[in-house]
This record gives sequence, C-alpha cells and structure tokens, in this order.
Amino acid sequence: MTSGENIHNAFLVVFQTLKSIEKLMKKCRAELDEERYYMPMERFMRYSSDLTWEGWIYWSFILLFQRKEDGPVMENGWINGPVYAVEINVDPDTCETPQLIVARMDFDGIPSWSKGCSPANHTLFYNAIHEEELQSFWGLSRVIKKNYELTDVKQGNYKEMIFGTIETLSQDT
Repeated sequence: MTSGENIHNAFLVVFQTLKSIEKLMKKCRAELDEERYYMPMERFMRYSSDLTWEGWIYWSFILLFQRKEDGPVMENGWINGPVYAVEINVDPDTCETPQLIVARMDFDGIPSWSKGCSPANHTLFYNAIHEEELQSFWGLSRVIKKNYELTDVKQGNYKEMIFGTIETLSQDT
C-alpha cells in the first residue's frame, strides 16, 4: 500500500467514526424522553477554529441535558438545577481510548444566566470535565462524572448508559 492510500484509508476511518458519533447524537435527540429531560440547546458543543489544525477535526462532542423533575424551564431557557453534559470524546490528549462521559455539573446562579448557550462554549464544559482542579465558570461549584468506553456503547444499551447514569448522578447530593 502506498503512503497516499494509507492517508486515504486513515481519513475513511475518521469519517466512519464521525458518522457513528452523529448517529448516536441523533438517537439521543430523537429518542429523548421529553417528559423527563430537557435540552437547553439542541446543537452539540465542539471546539472549532480555523487558526490551528486541531480545530479542523472535532475531537469532543458535548450535548447538554437537564431533568424536568428539577424544576420548570425559566425564561432564559434553563432549569435551575444540575446540567448534565454528555461527552463523546476521541481526544488522545485526554483519554487513552475513546470515551463516553456523563457529567453532572452543579451551578450557582442559573436564574441570572442569559438565554442560550453557544456551541463555542465547548471549552468551558470540556475543561470542567477533564481538569483535576475545578475551573469555575458561570458559578460552577461541582462536577461528578462517570466514564465508559465508547466501544461499549451499543444500540441496546446507550439509553441506560446515558440517561440511567444521569439518574444515578442526580441522586448524589
């Protein structure tokens, strides 16, 4: 095999991986139990930049969820309760193997937040998930998380891995 063929095949693997990630995110949105969960933003958060090559390919995809049981949706589009970040991470700098990470983030002052959340806020949530020392933003007071091997996520178990973990984390007071 030539170097050109190796490069082409490597990108085909990356593209197939991204297709699988997209499929998982679409399933989370489409099969969301709307009686129990709320998405403060439907789009996924990601690091993106045209200034460096790291921004040309997405390494981390974060979806945000909140539990409707934690309160009503306020005018700013948030529930005054924990925010659950579900990250699909293929970044070799932070994970030895691709991971599905479900994190509970507790914040003070959600009622004072502005409406919406930009996908560009990815770095704030990403750093909170991966840094050992808590970097407070928007009144972040605590992060607890559960990691899974991404290759263990299957059609028959993804809901339990994601939403079951959210329920388990919600019990941690």
